[in-house]
Amino acid sequence: MKKLFAVLLALTLVLSMGTMASAADGSITITNAVDGATYELYKMLSFAPSNTAGDKGVYTVVAGWENFFKSEPATNYFDYKTVDAGTENEKITVTAKTADTAVDQTLAKAAIAYAEKEGSGISATKTEKASDSTVEFTGLDYGYYAIDTSLGTLCALTNTNSKITTTEKNAKPDIDKMVKEDSTGNWGYVNDAAIDEIVEYKSTITVGVGATNYVMHDTMDKGLTFNYNSVADDKTDNDVVVKLADGKVVDAANYTVVYPATDGHTFDVKFENSFIEGLAQGTQFTVYYYAILNENAYIVTPGNKNEVYLSYGENDTWETGKHDTFTYTWKIDVEKYTMDGDNKVSLAGAEFQLLDKDGNAIKFTKVAGATVPTYKVDAEGTVTNIITDDNGKFEIVGLDEGEYALHEVNAPAGYNKLTTDKVVIITSEYDEANLTATYKINEEAPATIGVENKTGSLLPETGGIGTTIFYVVGGLLMAAAFILLVSKKRMASFA
Repeated sequence: MKKLFAVLLALTLVLSMGTMASAADGSITITNAVDGATYELYKMLSFAPSNTAGDKGVYTVVAGWENFFKSEPATNYFDYKTVDAGTENEKITVTAKTADTAVDQTLAKAAIAYAEKEGSGISATKTEKASDSTVEFTGLDYGYYAIDTSLGTLCALTNTNSKITTTEKNAKPDIDKMVKEDSTGNWGYVNDAAIDEIVEYKSTITVGVGATNYVMHDTMDKGLTFNYNSVADDKTDNDVVVKLADGKVVDAANYTVVYPATDGHTFDVKFENSFIEGLAQGTQFTVYYYAILNENAYIVTPGNKNEVYLSYGENDTWETGKHDTFTYTWKIDVEKYTMDGDNKVSLAGAEFQLLDKDGNAIKFTKVAGATVPTYKVDAEGTVTNIITDDNGKFEIVGLDEGEYALHEVNAPAGYNKLTTDKVVIITSEYDEANLTATYKINEEAPATIGVENKTGSLLPETGGIGTTIFYVVGGLLMAAAFILLVSKKRMASFA
């Protein structure tokens, strides 16, 4: 069954109710149709009126449909019999089991599945494409018809007369996507993170009517790595979890993760039709998954995009709108200098570490070929000490919002090392409507962080000339005091 549960269909009995119309004068008009959707009409039964009013007659099974009306679910609604069996005029006819046989969704789906299964030999009687929200099948003989569409939403056609107008009650599925800000736990469309941090996403799908073949397509920028098949205590082994609105986890047998995707996306999630069909219109379920902000991340702008959309219907013909989230990461620029009067003098060779809020030195990888020495956050990096260039500058990229400290490890020769660390606080602000973010450093617009060193009086080194002088002067003073004391005692004895 090529389009199992992907049908917009119904069964309708095209009858003359009142004035008998001429043969091939019936029509079916569908309003509120989806422009561009293809609608296929299958004739299942022919109707031969037995009176001029056309309200009574005999239904004859169209060739190819015989086995359908001999099996369930058709036998739940119709009785069939063979007329003139064994003769060249043999026909199979059907009659409704009740005066007003209700058209059931199960019967409609089964009819389309029967028509479209491989080897059925059944072709659509007519095919039309919707335009201006309308589809019209004209020139129809009276009979019983099934309608299918590539869209996959259900409509209801009822028995009225030879000219039927119906409104498609389509309800398209939809999808929305959000990202979690780890510092607050809040979900939105924008967040920030440091390189090597895990970013959590959720895509929420709202079920439509009848549409099936749901496939979620997710595409990540080069700065994001899909975190798949990694083991973490707070996630399942495959890092993709589907939950219903009440928090119940959906059995993984109901979907398949395709990674890497073969259609240009990062990965796809294909949902089983049996799972979708079991959910009422408007039901929501959510796909949770993760990515790692990697070394290729865009710094500051334009942000690292993750895009998602849902395809559905026959051969994934139909798509929802695309929804994006953006993850930002920040940088700091540092300049080491001293003041010579009113002139700023850059200091090369100053050595720093950047400490996190717990006082741990952050690891980096030095970016090759950068104009200004650039150090990129790297959890596996081997660099912790950052050295200023001849212009006294360096740059640190890939930082999350938070509190940091610049700790001077070694000062340039002839200068005093900082006695206290330089505190750096990065804060960010999100514009959810425009999917953008900005940041501040120490409550100011981003600018180069100046770190001043000063020269000062140097204490003599142990064992150096300065110490010797103190020893000599001290000794002389003690000797002078001793001589003075002895002199006073002698003068007192002569007195």
